[in-house]
Amino acid sequence: MSNIYERLKPKFKDALEESGAKYSTAKQLKYVLLSKPYWDALTIEQMKSFLTYTDEAGYNMSASDFMYGTKFLSDE
Repeated sequence: MSNIYERLKPKFKDALEESGAKYSTAKQLKYVLLSKPYWDALTIEQMKSFLTYTDEAGYNMSASDFMYGTKFLSDE
């Protein structure tokens, strides 16, 4: 079974890797994403951190992006 991190689109994975090199909390978030199989298993706080470390804005998210991660996850 794949996890959230494996299914991230390259743009977001790269941004998270870059942030992880600078911030330990971004590195911790990567491990959270590696441990969770589904987007809806993330807490609101983890989603906020994801947006912060990938330079995304919450106001650019649709309801589908928020609930299912459609903007962030590949279709595979």
